[in-house]
Formats: sequence, structure tokens, C-alpha cells
Amino acid sequence: MLAHRRATSSFLHTARRTLATVADSGFASSTVEGVKLATKEVDTPISTLSFVVKAGSRYSTTPGVAHALERYAFQNTKTRSALRITRESEFLGASFSPSLSRDAIVLTAEFLKDDLAYFFEVLSDVFARPHLARHELAEVVGTLLKLDSTAAAADPSVAVTEALHLAAYRRGLGLPLYAQPSDSISATSVSDYKDIVYTKANLAIVGSGISLDKLSPLVADFLEDAPAGTDVPLPSSPFYAGDVRVPSTAGNAVALGYATSSSAPEFAVLAALLGGTPSIKWSYGSSLLATATQGKAVASLTPYAGSSLFKIIASAGSAEDTSAAAAAAASVLKSVASKPVSSDDLKKAIAQAKFAAVSPLEGKPGLTATGVSLLTTGAVPDTAAILSALDSVTAEKVKSAAEAVVSKVAVAAVGKVAELPYADELL
Repeated sequence: MLAHRRATSSFLHTARRTLATVADSGFASSTVEGVKLATKEVDTPISTLSFVVKAGSRYSTTPGVAHALERYAFQNTKTRSALRITRESEFLGASFSPSLSRDAIVLTAEFLKDDLAYFFEVLSDVFARPHLARHELAEVVGTLLKLDSTAAAADPSVAVTEALHLAAYRRGLGLPLYAQPSDSISATSVSDYKDIVYTKANLAIVGSGISLDKLSPLVADFLEDAPAGTDVPLPSSPFYAGDVRVPSTAGNAVALGYATSSSAPEFAVLAALLGGTPSIKWSYGSSLLATATQGKAVASLTPYAGSSLFKIIASAGSAEDTSAAAAAAASVLKSVASKPVSSDDLKKAIAQAKFAAVSPLEGKPGLTATGVSLLTTGAVPDTAAILSALDSVTAEKVKSAAEAVVSKVAVAAVGKVAELPYADELL
């Protein structure tokens, strides 16, 4: 009967799937039974499969609920116990991992290629049939939430990044990634959130080392009873220039930030130009921030659906040294805003920006990025378009980007905040 059901469902899904397309990134994409799919065939014995769900912290209906739902992953489902999932994955030689970002909850399995059907079924159970028991929240999930939030608060760079999102966005992308001790999270609130976001309309399934022809029939086989749902709208996240200060004994850090559109090649080049992250271990590098701060300040651009956050993070141990690093970083930024950079510096920054933009599209991070792109734009990332946009950046555009940051900046400080600078003291 099972074989007959699968044969029948495979026939039905074939009639209802969209025509597959292959992007320059190597991903073939399609839509089956309302679920967006993308796969990249790689000649390796290991396959990786990710269920990417439009359910990140920016979509939270109550504070901390997205974090709790992510931590419920691979607990008991209505058809499998957590112990069974663990024992079977060990028996087959594989691993499961959940992750949370502001854009998505991602359920990932890595396994031997021949075991695709089994691991697709398990991920389907976790997605479509979670149990979400009250005792799991009290005994397991709640403990994991505390561990995550405590670890984040103990790392000044993570803590200041969280504070910077609040200063820059307030709500939407400004919502905390991690549950806070003050959050009122119940099994009911998690279940209500699950009902909204764990639907086919908000799911993209992305695989590496898997062919689209082998993946497509499994949607009808194992997600037949998953709710269709409706597409969760992208919450508005306008940019605000604010100052957020978080007292902490874990260390000191200061962050400057500016939010721009999701397509922001000039800010990617500005981040690469300022730099700070060495390309060779035990070396500060030769970027502007590396030279000015001896590796105590780093610039980067974090892309999200609908927005990108440009940021500079200074962290140097003591409050005095961190303040000096932040001031030096601000001075470098103002110098870039005052005159166009040289052609050689621009050429180097564009090359580094290309690498920074394309490298996250590989490996497990690439599966997540591809899934988020499918859910928010309907297509996989266009690598050629990304590289072309970076090639079109001019020195004048980089100068204008720096001017924008200098004129309207969000600042966050973590640590001995009485000794750390405010926004108007930096720029």
C-alpha cells in the first residue's frame, strides 16, 4: 500500500510542479505542492538537506517565541520520540542541527546520500508534526534558551550586535534574536506561532549533493498533510538613528551602524575598504581599520531580506582602549566620507567585497541564504548579478555611502557604559 501511495502521489506532484530552472549558482529550483525547492548536485557521498522556514526572530508574535520554536526542533514529534531520532541518526551515521537567524529557522540534516528518504521524513516530522509538550519546555527547551541567552550576553561582540539591531531598527529586525529572562513563553504561545509559520507557504527545502528529481517526489510523500498556510508578510524595519547602552561586566564593545536597502553594493565595498578582519591568521592586515586600530575594530555588512546592516564593531578589552578604538574607527570613516578613495584601494575593496558576498553562498550557509532568497524573492541568489553590481561601484559611490553613515548613525555600547562614548561624541 505504501509503495502504491508513493507512486500515486509522485504522479500527482509531477502534474503540479513548476518547470525547474538552473541558476548560475548551480542550484536547480522548482515548486512542488506549494513548497519551494532548490538543489545543487555535488559529486560527494554526503548530502545536506535544509528546511528553511520564514520564521526568524523578526516575525515573532511574542518576544522569544521564535527562539523557543527553534529549540523545540528534534524534540518529540507526534510520530517519533527525541530518543528515537537520536538513536536512528547515530545508527545511520548522520547529524541534525537547528539554527535561528532574524530571517529564518533552519532545520538541517547531513547524511550519506543513499539515506535521503529517511532524513527527509524526519525533517518533515519535525516541521509538520512537532509535539511541543509543556514538560519539554520546562525540562529541556527552557534550559537551552537560558544557555543561549547567557552565552550571548557573555560575549561583548554578540551583545553589542544585538544592541545595535535594537538601536537601528527598534522592531522587526530590531527584535532580540534570543529569548530574554523577562519573556513570557508558554507551550501555547509557541504552538500558536508554529501554526502561523510552519506551513508550506513559508517553507523552502534546499539541498546539496541531491538531485531535484529525487527530492521532488518526497514532498508529496511526506508533506502531504502539512498545512498550506499563507505567506507571512515581511515586517517593516525602517532605519532609526539611536543610542542603546547595555551595562555589562562581560567586557566592553562599541558598535556603529547604518541600515540600507538589501541591494547595497556600495556599502559592501565600504565595509571591505574599511576591513579589519585579517585574511591571514596572526596578521592585522593592511586595511584602513586594521592600520588605524591594530585589529581592534572591524567593519562588515550583514544582509537581510529587505535590508542590510552596515556596522563597525570596536572591542579592545578595557573601556578606555575600546573608546580609543571606536574613536579611531570613526575618524577613518569620516576620512573616507571626505574624499574619494584611490583607484588601487577601490579595486582591492571590490575584490574583497566579491569574496565576502559570494563565499556565504557555499556550504551550509549557502543553503540557508538560498532558502531565504527563495522565500522572499521567489528565486535563488543571482551570483552573476551580485558580482556585476559590485563591479559597478565607483569611488564616488563609496564616498557617498560613508557620508550617509556619518550623517545618520546608530550606536550601541556594552560594558562600562559610563566610560564609553555616545554617538555625538564619535561623529
